[in-house]
Amino acid sequence: MDARGAKVVCLAGAAAVSALVAYHAAAVSALVAYHVGKYVQRRRSRNAGCTSLDIRPPFPPEIVALLTSSVLCYLSTLADGAPHLSLMNFTYCAEDEKIIMSTRRDTTKFRALLRNKRVAVLVHDFPAELRQRAATVTSRATGGADESYGQTYSVTLYGSVNVEEGAAAERYRAMHLARNGPDQKQFIVGDGIAIITILVDQARICNQQDKVHFWEARPVVRSTSDVSLSS
Repeated sequence: MDARGAKVVCLAGAAAVSALVAYHAAAVSALVAYHVGKYVQRRRSRNAGCTSLDIRPPFPPEIVALLTSSVLCYLSTLADGAPHLSLMNFTYCAEDEKIIMSTRRDTTKFRALLRNKRVAVLVHDFPAELRQRAATVTSRATGGADESYGQTYSVTLYGSVNVEEGAAAERYRAMHLARNGPDQKQFIVGDGIAIITILVDQARICNQQDKVHFWEARPVVRSTSDVSLSS
């Protein structure tokens, strides 16, 4: 084979390699697009009626630990221009990464969240009373094993409320009742009791040493119009 023929063979080989690389790149891109589309599709069906879709980073371990170990929180709403604070049972739904609560529909907080869906939630594991704090300090100073309070974190969560309806509401209600127990049934089950969920988008995390850091959900997909959903 002369030099000219060798050059033709080399060019043909290079073209074949380029075509193969391009084919695999296109295949990978298509596969990624397919799985993103299916994921968004699942989020869409799970959150029917929502106007936004998002692919969110997971909660950091500190938040998950508090949400799975605590049952009470403070819910802050805005009622008639003034802050309104409520002590609430809650349940963390890890599958949907939402916080579940229940409230009567004739309350100030329910009317407030209908007008303004933005809320703040405070969860902590610090002693709430002087006697509890003193007992914990004394126990630890004397080498005791009092673990009534972990004294690890205080977390403030910021997010938006959704009033659940139909099958979704009953699914969350069942989870909420199972977590909090039958002695809390009067706050969870009954006529006029709404189930609400909170989708958190920001968090402020403070530890025992007063060190603060922040977490924020940064959506990849903002709305259904940003994505073409394929079957």
